[in-house]
Parts: sequence; C-alpha cells; structure tokens
Amino acid sequence: MNKYFSILFLITFFLLKNSFAQNIYYKTVNDSILPHFKDTANKIIIINSDSSLNLKNKFSYVMRFFPKMEFESIKIKFRKSQKIATIKPSFPSIFKAPKQRTYKIYYSNYSGTAIDSVLLKNLSLNSQLGLIGTQLSRIEDFRTGGFFDFIAWYFKQLTAKAKNKINYDDEKRELEAGLGYQLLSLRLEKDEKMKIEKWKNVKGYSNYVKRNINRSMDSYIIKNFVNDLPIYHSQQYK
Repeated sequence: MNKYFSILFLITFFLLKNSFAQNIYYKTVNDSILPHFKDTANKIIIINSDSSLNLKNKFSYVMRFFPKMEFESIKIKFRKSQKIATIKPSFPSIFKAPKQRTYKIYYSNYSGTAIDSVLLKNLSLNSQLGLIGTQLSRIEDFRTGGFFDFIAWYFKQLTAKAKNKINYDDEKRELEAGLGYQLLSLRLEKDEKMKIEKWKNVKGYSNYVKRNINRSMDSYIIKNFVNDLPIYHSQQYK
C-alpha cells in the first residue's frame, strides 16, 4: 500500500511541478518562479553583466510570451549611457531570414543622474521583466519585417515623433502578449523615482522630460489595456 502511495505522490508532484513551470501568467513574478524558465537561455549571450541579475532566466521567461519569435542570438551589454536601454539589429541581419538574425541590447549601468535609480539593475523584478519585454517586443516586430522594413526603422529614429510611435507600438505589442502587469510595474516605479525632487537640479530634470515626454504609455493607458484586452480575462493570472 505504501509503495502505491509513494508512486501516486511522485506522479502528483511531477504533474504539479510541470504545471507550475508552464504557467507564465503572474501579476507579480518572484524569484522562485524564474528557475523554471531557462530552456531558451542558450541564445542569450551576456557580455558584461553582474551574474546576480540572473538575466538569462529573465529573458527566457519573457520570451515565452512571444512563442513565434525567431533569432540567431541576442547579445546583452552594459555601458555608461543616459539611455536606459537601446536595441540594434546587426547590419548583416537585415539581409537574413528572422531565425538567422542577431541583435544587441545595450543597458545603461551608469548615467550620473537620477536615471540611475531606474536602470535595469535597480528596478524591482516585475519592472525588470517589463523593461525586458519592451526590447523583446521590438525583436518580435522585426521578425515579420524584411530589408525595407529595417531601412524604414532606421530612418524613423531621426524624429522624436517617430521614436514615440515606435516605443508606443512596442509597449502595445507587449501588452497584447500578456505582460501588462510587468509593464505597469515599470511605469509606476519610473513615475515615483523620476519625480522632480529626486533630481539634483532642474536642468537635469528638464532634459530628461524633453527626451522622454510621450515616449512611453502612462499608467492610466496601461491599466485600460489590462482591463480591456481579452488575454487578461482568458488567462488566469496568479
């Protein structure tokens, strides 16, 4: 009897563990969830990151929301910059099929301003996933584009209005994939940490606003998407 009970227990444990590993829909992700998502980490190449960031598992988790995503590799590098994150496809990639393309994502590790408080390494886990989701959303968009789409994308970087539209579309795609709670966490954390009183001088704050005004969705719009999009009703978020 004990033998059959033990077998039943092991089967139940395996099924529960497998079910837990497959679920990706969480309002708040915690560190205990991420180790279950590492099967696609071999395509993520970390150039110079602190190992404590555990980036490979975070990228693997977010990639589950974009099951059709194709690429050869994503190289992640940290550098001093006023920009929190930038993404670039390698030039040869614009001539290749999606599964043969390589991308570089640059995260800032120092700005010397209040922006330091919202760099990837200083965000909460949920917000980190929201930020990563925005970059992977852009790669997902590249998946459906060809040579002329890449050329158009490069030219769109020349105007603030076009940049705003690109970022809006990235975040909308992220919301439609199901990462709304993570994107909302990122937006709220930025709003709190980037208040004018957090800055050393008005000029620095003014420059930040000038570069970032209308660049991202506000929390009200994100909440509306989360309330209205079907995925947040069809999936059970834990």
